[in-house]
Amino acid sequence: MAIHFRSQEAEAAQRFFEASRNVDRAFRALRAEVRDDCAAPLAYGAAQSRLDRALDELARAEALFDSVTEIHARQIQNHKDH
Repeated sequence: MAIHFRSQEAEAAQRFFEASRNVDRAFRALRAEVRDDCAAPLAYGAAQSRLDRALDELARAEALFDSVTEIHARQIQNHKDH
């Protein structure tokens, strides 16, 4: 049973890692749009939306990771108590 939880933790960690990478990419794209003096407002808006979505996904991934690790830690503690 412990293997199953490690797998969930690994999946949650992978999701968090990927979400972090997406935030980095979205931030860099937004920063590039800001530096481009000729950037169209639509391109800037699209880059801002991409960053907002990436940050939302990062928050969800973080919550999932926290939840999975908290459940696993509780189960370990319960196992030690018995």
